[in-house]
Amino acid sequence: MNIQSNIDIKKFIDTFENLTRLQKHNQTLMGIKKSEARVLLCIEYLSQEKDCKINVSKISKNLSIASPTATELVKSLTDKGYTERQVNENDKRFIEITLTDSGKKIVHDITEYYDALFSGLVEKLGKQQSELLIELLSKVNIYFNEWYSKMN
Repeated sequence: MNIQSNIDIKKFIDTFENLTRLQKHNQTLMGIKKSEARVLLCIEYLSQEKDCKINVSKISKNLSIASPTATELVKSLTDKGYTERQVNENDKRFIEITLTDSGKKIVHDITEYYDALFSGLVEKLGKQQSELLIELLSKVNIYFNEWYSKMN
């Protein structure tokens, strides 16, 4: 008998399935895919660094996604008018990615959305439970990453 025998595993399964279902239900945010929103937020975050030239490789690394996936997302965002790609004058191989004015506007709107969403959660849980939730979810994330890397 293992040490978890007194824990109802079905409650874990149900809880994680409910979170997954919720995530699948809300695949878009302000008319764009959540994956595109993540890229826009990443570009905004990276642009805050001094002298940071943003390219697909930096986005890919920062979000831990494959470079072809990042390329596809940036292309989609460029087609929608949220990002621009410019060839660097000093190194023609380097394509710099920046937010357009409409890209900056949607990043602002997305940031406000997440601020309201998570401020509401903190208000509901309280500061102490919110900090505990963050700590526990971080541990869950580490555990699942370790588990799946062993399985592969």
